[in-house]
Order: sequence, then structure tokens, then C-alpha cells
Amino acid sequence: MTVPVYAAVDGSGESIAAARWAADEAARSGAPLRLVHAWPWPLHAAPGLPGVSEVRGRAVTLLAETAAGLRMSHPDLDIRTVLVDERAPRGITAAAEGAALLAVGSGGSHGPAGLPLGSVGRSVAAHASCPVVLVRAGAAVGAAPGEVVVGVGVHDLADPVLDFALRAARTRHAPLRVVHAWTAPRRWPELPDVERAEFAVHELRGLDQALHSRRTEVEMIKDIRRSDAADALQHAARFADLLVVGRAGHRLGPVADAVIHRVPCPVAVVPHG
Repeated sequence: MTVPVYAAVDGSGESIAAARWAADEAARSGAPLRLVHAWPWPLHAAPGLPGVSEVRGRAVTLLAETAAGLRMSHPDLDIRTVLVDERAPRGITAAAEGAALLAVGSGGSHGPAGLPLGSVGRSVAAHASCPVVLVRAGAAVGAAPGEVVVGVGVHDLADPVLDFALRAARTRHAPLRVVHAWTAPRRWPELPDVERAEFAVHELRGLDQALHSRRTEVEMIKDIRRSDAADALQHAARFADLLVVGRAGHRLGPVADAVIHRVPCPVAVVPHG
């Protein structure tokens, strides 16, 4: 059975964009789609506040309406809903355990739980066991795909990150731009042109070696840049369909954290190590 694609839904414009993106992704890969909404049980009833049954009914309606809208554009897609009685982001990450990926909205608006959606998305991206794709409101859906861009290191190449990027490029029939950024030594201004060229050749050779064992029908564009990694990825992903970065442990590194805020296209954060 194909592993499902998940999307977190809270009614915001960002989450709707994430759900639409996830529906397209599920249709491309032949996977089912699961829409998940997390809401906490009220611990105490307060005067003037909706009762538990009413709040739960709103959550069920939100999921049902979102699913109905997606079925209109994807009538053959297997779409089901998941209501989690736990606060986001913990409930979302738990529900998507073992998913092919989890799409979440990325932006500055606030969801119904009163948490900044950006904070929820960042927390999910930092702790989920599956790849998390952060999607901004207004992200192009259904447009002709551009490149898939992935950031890699030549000495610490993370296989799950590159594998995810290769699959994304293959399902889109798009090229994969493999970006490696390197920092020049402090004495760079003093070096002659010949030595500067040797540094660049060394980095390219390292990337060639790192990618040597990858045999795939996907067109790979090797992109070596003497630049800060976040700046290099931001520039490379200006017209990309998807940017893929890695995450080691349960925290976003400075590069992933930077591109999430700067890059307009969806950003996939893939755990590894």
C-alpha cells in the first residue's frame, strides 16, 4: 500500500494552500491524502464559550469542507480526514508518524488555537519524523513545474535529503539542481588566480564524488557557489517548484531556518542522521 501524504488544516489561507499542494503531490505520486486537524480538549467549561460538542463539530465541518473542495479538483484521489484531540503541533506530528510527507502552512497569520502559524510550522518541521513541506499562501498550484533545488554538503551528504529531492524531481519530470555552497578562506583576497581556481575545482570534484554513485534518469544540474549557504539556496530557488533542505536532530539549522522565511516556493525539510 502506498504511504499517505498528509496535510495539516486549520482553516487559514496558508493551510488551505498546503492542502492543495499536498493534493497535487499525492496525485502525482499515486498516494492517498490525509487531512489532519488538531484541537485540544477544553479542560474547563467557561461561561459564554462554545461547548465541547460544538467546538468538535466545527473541527469536523472544517475537515469535511476542505476535503470536499479538494475532491472537486482531484475526483480520483483517496482523501480522508483525521481529527486529533491534542494541541498542535504535537498532535499533528503524532498523526503524521510514518507519512510520506506532511504539508503545513507557512506564514505569519494566527490559527484558531491562538498560536502563530509560523511557530507551529517551524515546530512541526523541527520535530516530525517525516519530511515536512512548508507552503505559503498564494503558492502556485497546478502550474508548470520548475526545477527542484536541493542543498548538499560534499563531505556530509545526507542520503535521505538527496533521495527525497530525486523522487520529487522524478514525479515532476523536472531537473534537479544540486546546490553546494562553500566559504573561501580568510586569505582569499591575497591568493593568486591560479590558487582560487584550484579551490573551485576542488569543490566541484568533491560534489562529483558525492554524486558518483547516484544513477538516475533525473537530470542533475551541479551548482557550485562561493557564498553563504542560505544566500546560495535563496538565489537558486527563485523560480523553483520546490526547495529541499536537511535537518539533523530535533532542531532547524540556521540554513533551513533562513530559507523558510526567505524563499517563496514550498520548502521541504527532510530529517536525517
